Amino acid sequence: GCSFTIKPGERVAILGRIGSGKSSLLSLVSGINRADTGAVLLDDADINNIRPEDVRNNIGVVLQNPTLFSGTIRENLLMGNPDATDEMLMVAAERSGASQFIGMLPNGFDFVLSERGQELSAGMRQSLAISRALIADSPIMLFDEPTSSMDANTEAMIVKSLDEVTKGKTVLFVTHRGPLVSLADRILVIEGGKLVMDGPRDAVLEKLKGN
Repeated sequence: GCSFTIKPGERVAILGRIGSGKSSLLSLVSGINRADTGAVLLDDADINNIRPEDVRNNIGVVLQNPTLFSGTIRENLLMGNPDATDEMLMVAAERSGASQFIGMLPNGFDFVLSERGQELSAGMRQSLAISRALIADSPIMLFDEPTSSMDANTEAMIVKSLDEVTKGKTVLFVTHRGPLVSLADRILVIEGGKLVMDGPRDAVLEKLKGN
């Protein structure tokens, strides 16, 4: 009950109530979880037949509750691209809003985090996760409520940045917030694990208003 095709370079928002299956869908597309039935195809190849490292190198993922590891902020960000230069780190941090607080921390990018980055607020952790994904510069990017813990001003700034950096990329993002929906070319609506609506952004939003 949930079959669809996404074209290269298409930006797609996934909407639905809590528990409808939105995050589960992203976990299948990213290869984090495997489908019990059916298949996830990347360029017509079953994701289960693609080397995991190749999947990771081509799909950037930002989860709603991102995982940070013990070590410096720099080390955490370089997990997205170990060859990234200091300039690339700075640009990614600017675009994600992370530069606003990194500069205030002792030692900046070399500030040491504990496991899961517990010293930082949820919004700060989301900013770092977005930075890490932007540094990877993957052709496919998946976002699961990436700005849910941010204030309105920070979110607006990040949405503007994501609009610029995701042009030409294939992007799926789960959201219930208006600013992020504005990035979408297309909207999928999921209910109970089934696809119940699929179409151009404005047409779907109009239908949802009428429901």
